[in-house]
Amino acid sequence: MKHCPKIFPAVCVLLLLLIYATTTGFKSGSSGTGKAIVTPPVLEEINLTPPNSKKLIWIYFTDKNSSYNKFAISDRSLERRSKKAGQSKIADESDVCVSENYVRAISETGATIRHRSRWFNAVSCFADNYQIGVISGLDFVSKIDLVIRYKGVQAIDEDNFTGNEVTETDDPLGLNYGPSLNQSNLINIPTAHDQGFTGKNILIASFDAGFDNLEHFCFYRIRNSGIRSYDFVNGDTIVANGNGRMGTGAHGTLTLSLIAGYDPGNLVSPAFDAQYILAKTENTESETPLEEDNWIAAAEWADSLGADIITSSLGYLDFNPPHQSYTWQSMDGNTALITKAADIAVSKGIVVVTSAGNDGSNSSHNTLNAPADAFNVITVGAITNARQRAFFSSVGPTIDGRIKPDVMALGVNNYTARPGAGGAGYLNANVGTSLACPIVAGVCAMILSSNGNLSPLQVKEILRNTASNSTSPNNQMGYGVVNAWSAVQLAFITGTNNPSDFILGQNFPNPFNPSTTFRFTLTRAAIVSLLIYDMRGRLVETIVKDQIFSAGVKDFTRDFTSTALSSGAYFYSLIVNGQLVDTKKLMLLK
Repeated sequence: MKHCPKIFPAVCVLLLLLIYATTTGFKSGSSGTGKAIVTPPVLEEINLTPPNSKKLIWIYFTDKNSSYNKFAISDRSLERRSKKAGQSKIADESDVCVSENYVRAISETGATIRHRSRWFNAVSCFADNYQIGVISGLDFVSKIDLVIRYKGVQAIDEDNFTGNEVTETDDPLGLNYGPSLNQSNLINIPTAHDQGFTGKNILIASFDAGFDNLEHFCFYRIRNSGIRSYDFVNGDTIVANGNGRMGTGAHGTLTLSLIAGYDPGNLVSPAFDAQYILAKTENTESETPLEEDNWIAAAEWADSLGADIITSSLGYLDFNPPHQSYTWQSMDGNTALITKAADIAVSKGIVVVTSAGNDGSNSSHNTLNAPADAFNVITVGAITNARQRAFFSSVGPTIDGRIKPDVMALGVNNYTARPGAGGAGYLNANVGTSLACPIVAGVCAMILSSNGNLSPLQVKEILRNTASNSTSPNNQMGYGVVNAWSAVQLAFITGTNNPSDFILGQNFPNPFNPSTTFRFTLTRAAIVSLLIYDMRGRLVETIVKDQIFSAGVKDFTRDFTSTALSSGAYFYSLIVNGQLVDTKKLMLLK
């Protein structure tokens, strides 16, 4: 046995426990077949810790037990989904609660249930080695995995920071922004505010490490409209600090003030007219990390309450020792469970905005933190007052080649509410992309104020198409600095696609050499792309790319003499407001 001293104890423990589970007549709906997959991280945890110590694990179920079909979504959530473009289903199996029969059976083993996840059909719980062995023998359990424990929020070292100082600017506009005018002016928020776009009727969920100063005057407006809250760390509705409570909420006070703050003459933030639900998902105590089940539980809670937007200034890459961490190679949109959950939230019609991370630039690979690598979230990087990328702002691309970050906003010396329970006053904070994220989330609320029927992907495309670098995006600045007013204007004219609204005609002449005319008809203003693909589906020519057109018949004549295209058949597609309308075939003769 000297050749395998580390794995042997874990294997022996599990074998003994599985033998017990199959010989003691343990029932509760179990056949005791022991078919559940126990992942290597769980085996490692068993090997590294005492047998009686509690491991925080995910227990995945084989099904949702057809006898129990309770949906956990509110009328507001259903209304949000019904309005969103591209939502083919208002509700599906992922909205059905996990089986209470299964949960009860897990509890009967002595394990302590922590969170239920209907999206992943799983529960997180604390269980010792004996209980893990029993649970692995239940026939409705498909897999047992470890709940990932990440290290805490990264902040900028202010002692070594050399950013530009905030300068007060004369405010010629309707609202008095005071010292916060600079961070709003950088992305053209005041103009949109002056036109009445302030996030009204939008419900925003803010995930952070608690909120220690909700009594601050700048939050009076959202307090008056009513705040729902839940502390997923301590298991109650108190998201402030307190004796005997785990974690502190200074970081949450900073980020919330940058999206919701309203104190004319001091701080006016983008979405001061929105409503808010607040989730404490991270424990900031020393050596005590965020657990992924907190974030996932908060996302499902926000969905059930009907949130339109999730803003999460929390990025994670490293696990709590001794477990091996994710690396830059894990940033592929499909590895971290938090990343998967973020994309599920988007599929439910929620705009998810997250910070890119504060790990700077690396010439050989990305420096993103999960869930910034998710396919459909809006990932936000940080700029200085000079509209340049801040040195700490994380960069892409994702492993599968997608550009990240998506857009940028101020993350240097932001003017924020001062943390501290019952306190007042303001300060200039430096916690990096954490501060850029809520500003962009606020702009998303302004966009939805302009057009509440937009899908999350449409909101993302509107932000990117109106940003400063939209024509030449890169992995340092993404699509560039947000332009709130341009985004709101574009949102106003963007709608859901009705097949009868847009018509793609056959090019003429066809076949042709060397030129042909493309025609499409719009019954209303829209964002249009007209693209040509070869027979293998590769993009070979762009006739029109993300241009705004008014209603009417549009003709584009293209001469192919100077192109590299050879004779043969090609396809051309009309894409309107980010959605494919139609595809037709053309024949080039040379």
